[in-house]
Amino acid sequence: MLLSATLAAAGPQTPPAPAPPPVPTDPLPDASPDAPFVVLEEAVGPAPGAVTMGLAEAVAAALQSNFALLQAADSLTSARYRYSASMAQFYPKLTPRFQRSSDDTIMVVDARQALPWTGGSLTANASFRSVPDVDGPLSRSSNLTLTLSQPLLRGFGPNASLFNLRNSRRDREARERGLELERQRLAVDVARAFYQVLEQRTLLAVARQSLQRTRNLQRASEARLEVGLVSKLDVYRAQLQASQAEESMVRAEAALQAALERFRFLLGLSPAEPLEPAAVALPLDLPEALPEALPVLVQRALSTRLDLEDARDQVDDARRGASLAKQNLLPQLDLNLGVTKEGFGTSFSSAWKAGDQRFNIFFTASYPIERSTDLVGKALADVALTGVRRQLRQHELEIESQVRSAVRELDQVRKSVELQKQGVDVAQQQLRLATLRYQRGLASNFDVVDAESSLVLARSALVGLLTRYHIARVELLRVTGELDVATEFKE
Repeated sequence: MLLSATLAAAGPQTPPAPAPPPVPTDPLPDASPDAPFVVLEEAVGPAPGAVTMGLAEAVAAALQSNFALLQAADSLTSARYRYSASMAQFYPKLTPRFQRSSDDTIMVVDARQALPWTGGSLTANASFRSVPDVDGPLSRSSNLTLTLSQPLLRGFGPNASLFNLRNSRRDREARERGLELERQRLAVDVARAFYQVLEQRTLLAVARQSLQRTRNLQRASEARLEVGLVSKLDVYRAQLQASQAEESMVRAEAALQAALERFRFLLGLSPAEPLEPAAVALPLDLPEALPEALPVLVQRALSTRLDLEDARDQVDDARRGASLAKQNLLPQLDLNLGVTKEGFGTSFSSAWKAGDQRFNIFFTASYPIERSTDLVGKALADVALTGVRRQLRQHELEIESQVRSAVRELDQVRKSVELQKQGVDVAQQQLRLATLRYQRGLASNFDVVDAESSLVLARSALVGLLTRYHIARVELLRVTGELDVATEFKE
């Protein structure tokens, strides 16, 4: 009776509430101050069976097979041929001719030599003629003419005589500098494509890890819903987060394939070629500051950039063109010195010995009345000289701006990496705390979803900053004119 009364007083007994099911969690790095910093738990490597290549090997392969670089090399080869052809105008020109008919037989040798420094020319003509049916013994004749023609006004001097040759040489030098600049740009592009592949691999790993954690959260939310510990809103929130994480992974996979195709194209390969960059770890410890001050880097760029040297040479070219256009306004006045020897005989030897020798000195002058072409040429040459001087100054300012921008980019990325490392650490701890609170039923999964998004953004930003730093470092070498492709990308 006493036991029954006690039970009746206690009222109906209810079973204890079941413990909430644990939420599967993703292993996170230790948040203690002494724990090592970890960016990713795992990395996405090259595809199975793919041939891998390091950065130095990739740059070397691109320098051999890149289409744009090969085109630049062909342009340089063509410029060298044109320079050789321009040099040939100062080689001796020798033209033998032979003519035979029923009336006579003629042998002629014409020779011409251009004088490179004075603008003059030396011509020679030797002819021997045989007339077998002529009445009389003098059936052979010989003739020799030597003429030196020297302009005194228009066309005088090395600027006029060597103008085309210097233009050909300048074109060859510009192509040589352009080829080296193209090599530097290609090396930077290959490095950028190489690190972009590494970045997309890492972002794909981030997306896969996020998707795994989000699916675990979705399963845990569904399990809690079955026992009535959470509302349907938590399940919807987890499903939406899982869908977004899966879509991010799809985009990361597509971006990785695009980066791989770009990398292969720069190497002159098919986009479907099974070649990928080798797996390289991105170091987290970056130099604290630039090795040299900004003014020193700017001055070095202004003194060593090949494109700036070419711009200065273009000013000299325009100055030569303006000087020649001014000289072309002068009248044509030539001094001519000639020697002639002509004779007849029974043989060529006797005709040569019996020849009559004469010396001639005469002047020729001409001045066209209509000078609109020459006047317009002089005006255009002056305008071109002013323009290239202005372009040179503009190019100097652009180079200084490029150096400043590259230094600012490198310094900003370096500082941002340090800040973002702290952000990743905080996001990891935030996700751990939100997961623990959700496991103990102290909060909904809203905080877990929000912390997961923050962690993905922080890791993605850190990976992007690390790849940007390596690209910015090479770009700074290029804009300062210090990028030696053979040294920087050696094995």
